[in-house]
Amino acid sequence: MTQVFLQSELLSDVEVLELHEGATKHDLRQACLARMPSSEHHEALILFIEDDDDEGAIDKLEAIVDGLRLHLHRLKAITVNVRYAGREAHRTFRPNATISRVKRWATDEFGIVASDAAELMLQIAGTDIRPDPDVHLGSLVKAPQQSVSFDLVPAPRVNG
Repeated sequence: MTQVFLQSELLSDVEVLELHEGATKHDLRQACLARMPSSEHHEALILFIEDDDDEGAIDKLEAIVDGLRLHLHRLKAITVNVRYAGREAHRTFRPNATISRVKRWATDEFGIVASDAAELMLQIAGTDIRPDPDVHLGSLVKAPQQSVSFDLVPAPRVNG
């Protein structure tokens, strides 16, 4: 069996799919769609490979590898706003971008050195929600919403 991990705007958590050896891209898409809570949006859902900017990357897969990480979303792009130290940066990402990828971009954008960046994390603006690094951006943005704002904040310190 081949395990594939799926995130989506329509799922509350990561779904683990088990596909038989030799499954086709069609089998993969059908297995992903079968995990959606309703079929009303199926025709509008785009299947992305995690952190791949190529919308058609799934069509170029030669084989479905164990551990493949996918995202299913109605949007092709999400606008991200990040605030830090009184400054703001904006960029558009695909829904399959991980929070760690967005954080890397933001810390580069603000000129934060790696040692300081390691002490920071993204928090959804106006909340205390700090998504894990492997969460896909599209899991936080449900169409028709097309953007999300974050604050770059200090990570909690563990005193030992």
